[in-house]
This record gives sequence, structure tokens and C-alpha cells, in this order.
Amino acid sequence: MKKNVRRIISLLLASVSCCSLFACGGKSSGEREYVPYDWSQGPIVLNNVTQAKNVILLIGDGMGPNQIKAGEIFKGEELTMQKVPYSTKVETRSADSDVTDSAAAGTALATGTRTNNGYVGRHPNGNNLRTIVDYAHDLGKRTGVITTEALSGATPMAFSSHATNRGSTLEIIEGAADAKSNVNLYLSYTISSSYTYYFEKGGYTIIDEVDDISKSKKDKVIGSYLVNARAPSMNDELDFVSFDRLVWEALEYLSKDKDGFFLMAEGAHIDHGGHNNDMVYMLDELLAFDLGVKVALEWAKDRDDTVVIVTADHETGGLQLDENLTHDMLVADYDAGGFISEGYEWTTGGHSSTDVWCYINGADIDFSKYALGRDDKIQNVDVFKIMKELLGA
Repeated sequence: MKKNVRRIISLLLASVSCCSLFACGGKSSGEREYVPYDWSQGPIVLNNVTQAKNVILLIGDGMGPNQIKAGEIFKGEELTMQKVPYSTKVETRSADSDVTDSAAAGTALATGTRTNNGYVGRHPNGNNLRTIVDYAHDLGKRTGVITTEALSGATPMAFSSHATNRGSTLEIIEGAADAKSNVNLYLSYTISSSYTYYFEKGGYTIIDEVDDISKSKKDKVIGSYLVNARAPSMNDELDFVSFDRLVWEALEYLSKDKDGFFLMAEGAHIDHGGHNNDMVYMLDELLAFDLGVKVALEWAKDRDDTVVIVTADHETGGLQLDENLTHDMLVADYDAGGFISEGYEWTTGGHSSTDVWCYINGADIDFSKYALGRDDKIQNVDVFKIMKELLGA
């Protein structure tokens, strides 16, 4: 019980102050001082641009609208992502199913093409697809891919590799590590030591210390760390790293390129909370992801050349919320480790066809000009089209 009380207090304080392993009003280990924004002044609204120098895409894997609503109720106020000026719903189906998997969904976001479930960066006909990373690279920009899961996961690899089977891990890793890869930065939870050979062969420098990411002058870098949504409040004896810390370090590294950058950062374990039908797990990961959104906006707040996009690949768990769900009910359930389960219900252990949200800060987008012709809904492939247009690719 004491651990759960400690965890909820730590998370709620973190969500207000953005106090993580690297950000408690002090300095990051990079070249800039990290100064948390005073959110009592209101939300950060970036200046709208028609052509962006930098595009930051944050993907909450499995993050449906009810996951976000539950986070808002739990926190007692809107999440950072909800405070951005432009938003729309996103249809998530794949080419061969109304219910997508992460491979097809990631490919749609990365390439603007709907493909079959299980396909990574490939068209249903088997041909490799060009990704937003490739287009950004063509413009001379640095590119980065972050995930809180294994680097070989379907979402990060949809932006950086190609395969017709998401389970073909070696093929996927070899593609991502190839010397011709257009990704400058990879950060993840873990990568098997048997695969690091391929990245070193491909010209990547392995960065062992998180502190050294932002300071690196190498053209291609890779790092894997113990990423934990609950850091630093849990397991203090271990060297855990928070998602928002990785986002900040990546932004500092990528922004050294005068031509700008593209960054995809995935909070992967919101999805795991849904698969496990575990509200506590889901809320931990959702709030940790939202801290990453907060840090991205704080990094961009004084700029007029950056667009921040927040979306999900799909919803997981078929989460349903009762109309009478309250903050106190969720807090009691959280403190009990998810064993009360009042006010909500999981309807599946898999993915669902539920539409997800897309939030945009830094560009006034006319959503009605895309395929569905609606202001309130686009297709997942349109997220790629928006990013490509913003970059002027």
C-alpha cells in the first residue's frame, strides 16, 4: 500500500512540475539549461508555420480517447496534449482489416500508405515504401527514432526498416542498421547485444550514458537504457531513465543541424496496459508519455519553426468509461493496484477499431482537405501527408 501511495504522489507531482531525473529546475546534462515552463500561465501555443524546420511526432501506442479521458479524470485536469490548439479524430484501419496491428498502423503514419497487418514499411505488394524519415533526410535534416520498448518493435521499425513479417527481427534490425539508413539517432529500452554488431558495422556510435546523447557530435548514434514510466519514484537503486529525459536529450542532439530535424518518439507501453487490462499500468505509462509531450512543447516554446504532433497508432483494450467515473474512484482503484475497477471496463485484450486523437501545435491544418473531407476526422495516412507538407518535401 505504501508503495502505491508513494507512486501516485510522485506521478501527480511530476505531472504538475515536470520533475524527472533530469528536470527539477536544474540543468540537463546537455548544452542548454532545462527550465520547466510555468504552466500556471496557461498552455503553450506555438506560432503557426506553413513550412516547418522541425517536426516532432509523439505516438502513444494503444492510446485511445478513453485512455486519455481516464488520464484527465485521474489527474484532475486536462493532459498537456489536450491543451494544444488543433485536434481531430483519426481512423486507424489497415489495408486488410478494420482492426490494425502496430506494424500496419506505424507504416501508415510513417509512409502515408495503408498496408497489411504484420507488414513493416512495405506496401501490400511487397515493395519497400519511402518514409517521412527518408523525406526529411533528403532535405538535409537530422532524423531520430525513440521508443520505450525494444528497438525492434513494429512502430519504430516502420519508420526505419522494411519487412513483410514484423517477427523477422534480424531482417528488420539489419535494415535499420544499414550504412545507408537515414536515421541519425536511435534510442530505445533495449537492444540485444547480438544486434549491436550490425549498428556498429553501419557506422553508429553506441552511447552508454544518457548524459552524452545531447553532447554527441557523431553523425549516427544509438543508445539503449532502462526506460521506466515511474522513474525516479520507483526502484531508486537502479539507473532508470524517464521518457521525457530521452525526448529532451534527443531534441538537443538533433537540433544541432542547421537544416532542422524530424523526430518520432513512441510511448510504447500504454499499449501493454491495455493488453493486460491494467488501469494502473496504463495510467503510469500515459502520464509518463504526456510528460514527454510537455517537454517537447517546452523545448519548442520560444521557436517559430517547429510543429509538435501527438497521436496514437490504435486503441488497445476497448476501454469503456462509465458516465459516473470520478477522480476519487480512479485514485482509489490506483491505490489498490487496479483491483477495484469501478467506473470502467475493458472489453478486449487486443486492439480495437476505435478512432484515436491527433493533436497539432504549431500549424493551423485544414483537416477537411484530406480524403474524408471532414474537419473532425482524417485517416491515419493523412498524418504522414501533413508532416510531409509541413516539411516541404
